[in-house]
Amino acid sequence: MPTGNSEWQISAQTRDRLGESILWHPVEEALYWIDFYGPLVHRQKGGSGMVESWKIDSGETIGSLVFADKGRLLLAVDHGLHLFDTSTGTTRFFADPKTGKANLAYNDGKVDRAGRYWIGTYDLSEREAGAVFYRMASDGKAELADKGFVICNGPTFSPDNRMLYFSDTVGHRILSYDLDRNGMISGRRVFFTFANNDGMPDGLAVDSAGNVWCALYGGGKVVCIDAKGTLRRSLYLPATFVTSLCFGGPELKTLYVTTGWNSSTTEATKAKDVGGAVFMRPVDSPGLPEPVIKL
Repeated sequence: MPTGNSEWQISAQTRDRLGESILWHPVEEALYWIDFYGPLVHRQKGGSGMVESWKIDSGETIGSLVFADKGRLLLAVDHGLHLFDTSTGTTRFFADPKTGKANLAYNDGKVDRAGRYWIGTYDLSEREAGAVFYRMASDGKAELADKGFVICNGPTFSPDNRMLYFSDTVGHRILSYDLDRNGMISGRRVFFTFANNDGMPDGLAVDSAGNVWCALYGGGKVVCIDAKGTLRRSLYLPATFVTSLCFGGPELKTLYVTTGWNSSTTEATKAKDVGGAVFMRPVDSPGLPEPVIKL
């Protein structure tokens, strides 16, 4: 379905309140994403057409999903990490790196190219800088990677896995870290800073050329920043709340983007703002296959 805006097409005409954490499964050749508030897990085989959905009852929200071995998903449900089996629709508690801290809930997470899982949290009041970013081993044991944020978002990794990028959402900036072979990060620095009217940095993805792509929540766009920190492209969508993105399709040359809506989206504005849908468009530089964590 054409959107009338550049080369964007609608891949899935969902009406997610907060679509998030979209990933292309390298074996299934299917898109997976979530509705944070559903809480729902969605799957769309082939990247277009019918959408399958599962209601998740183990929490009130889902912050993110990643691919695990044996065809499973690892879901960052609000107060714990749960394994989800799509063949049976069942969930099983796996771990709680934040050890029951009631002021924090889980948010964005990713698996690096060495198979390590990185998961961030957010402060439930969205005011205090108490959120923590963790690195978790396959046995569920976690170590603190960094702290002092309001909302942790969008970890992603350079093609050689030697750099980690992180969205400090409320800080309106992307941070970068050196990542060593043992999974330790160091040398935190500001990679890119956004103006207030750009929106807030949310999901991140890196393409095969090392460019960092960022979804801007409230900014109605995704941007492409090269490895030196120079803005290269801004692609506007017909939705204000842009949340997450990934590369998919047979050659990983399709950019998929999730969006959402909030209480300020009225019936009068829905015709122009189709937030909650999944969008797609071709790109020149392909992405990279999404890693799978072995648990």
